[in-house]
Amino acid sequence: MKNPKNYKRSFSIFPIIIISLIMLASRAFPKVSADTLQLCFVDVGQGDSVFLKTPDGETWLIDGGEYDAFDSELQPFLYSQGIHKVDYALVTHYHSDHMGGISELLESGGAENLVLPDYSPGSKAKTKLLKLAQKTGTSVLEMSEGDTLPTLDDNLKISVLHPNQGGFSSENDNNNSMVLKVEYFDTTILLTGDLEVEAEEILVKKYDLEADILKLGHHGSSTSTSDGFIEEVNPTYGIISAGQGNRYGHPHYEVLNRLDDNDVMIFRTDKDGDVTFHLSEKGIESIKTETNYSKE
Repeated sequence: MKNPKNYKRSFSIFPIIIISLIMLASRAFPKVSADTLQLCFVDVGQGDSVFLKTPDGETWLIDGGEYDAFDSELQPFLYSQGIHKVDYALVTHYHSDHMGGISELLESGGAENLVLPDYSPGSKAKTKLLKLAQKTGTSVLEMSEGDTLPTLDDNLKISVLHPNQGGFSSENDNNNSMVLKVEYFDTTILLTGDLEVEAEEILVKKYDLEADILKLGHHGSSTSTSDGFIEEVNPTYGIISAGQGNRYGHPHYEVLNRLDDNDVMIFRTDKDGDVTFHLSEKGIESIKTETNYSKE
């Protein structure tokens, strides 16, 4: 026969165990409102890719990583979201670790519209994208400083802060990166492509750059994200898109120290995998990280 005291004790512990499991589950699967904007910094290895999906289902893909990341990383991610064709595919600049996956996306007929920065680089990259768009019947929009990107959601505004028409730098294409200010209700996101310090200084003089979420320029390289820039943006969260064990040593320790000194919470795709924010009128409702462990 069971000891009544022991039985009573074990029975009283049972509700505590249930409550603990519920709390753990709520952390693993945070509740979010039905009408939220999904913002995901996609792990495409050593490259950049940002995915936006509005509550009504309008989709944006900003950069797509390298060419070979499309089959292994980007397309599986899009399929996991139930997306076979994005409404807008955007290239911040014409380096392969940003435009490669978008090129492959176009090749597969996976975009309704292509958004490009309005300058011509000293390479055939832009010509290739334009030919692919023509071949697949994809509409092309060329944007520059002062333009606002089209969106069906009245609560979402995507503004182009940089570069000017014709480009900012003829020597360093990183500084021609299209910089986007994304505003959803009261939450602001700043996406900087591979922007480096020289162009950052121009932005600081022109704009109010304060943002809740900053996608760091150039994968966390020390050539970007100066102390002054961080102070102006004053982000709560800093996102670094870089590949595991990449040969450039990104992110550089100087940048990590700057972020730490400014109390910025850091997320890194090389460590955290996909980093997803859900945004609503209430602000940032949830943050989720998801690592594809098959990469390790």
